[in-house]
Amino acid sequence: MVDIKTIDDIKPFQKPQDSIFAKLINRKFSRFITFYLVKYHKSITPPQITWFSFIISTIGCALFLHPNYWWRLVGIFFLQLGFTLDCCDGEVARLKNNGSKYGAWLDSVFDRIKEVLMLGAITANWYFYKQSEIWVIVVGMLAIIGMQIVAYLREAKKSSWPTTRTSELFISKNIYIGTVDVTIYLVWEIFALVVFLIVSIPMMIKQFLSAFRQSKRDL
Repeated sequence: MVDIKTIDDIKPFQKPQDSIFAKLINRKFSRFITFYLVKYHKSITPPQITWFSFIISTIGCALFLHPNYWWRLVGIFFLQLGFTLDCCDGEVARLKNNGSKYGAWLDSVFDRIKEVLMLGAITANWYFYKQSEIWVIVVGMLAIIGMQIVAYLREAKKSSWPTTRTSELFISKNIYIGTVDVTIYLVWEIFALVVFLIVSIPMMIKQFLSAFRQSKRDL
């Protein structure tokens, strides 16, 4: 493992290209947590951090079920903390040079589960405390299905073209729009469900077009 003396020593082990919220917010906090972990918990592994991130995020999603607005706000804090920890597992893996395919798989699986829990909790809160209409359930389920199809298309493309995969929506050379963190940052009450339902359609189209362009390059 690389000898780390200061928090700034973590920066070279953060992803040079990252999604907008990770780059501008989460990575600035994750480097502090990563520094603490590698200095004082040397035996910790990236999958253990991934599990801890998932548990924290699940607590956040559970708080979305609370009828009180301020408890749901605490839930958003826990969800963001979970996402910051989700940045740490990769940083620790690069520092210790012990990344694994299992770790990458586990991280991706937990991202999908967190999305389902998050949108499901928002749907349940809306239905039980605000508007007990069947269309609320329909909107929530379609939002969940849409986001999961987008995730499946993205992962399927990654398995088919593992060496050429990159984000299609770059804002600058090192910053792009990432699905997971943008999804988490857009969470704000019931409006998130409608947003995710609407944007999942062009996102699906984008993944199909991207895979088509990749297939053309293979010819």
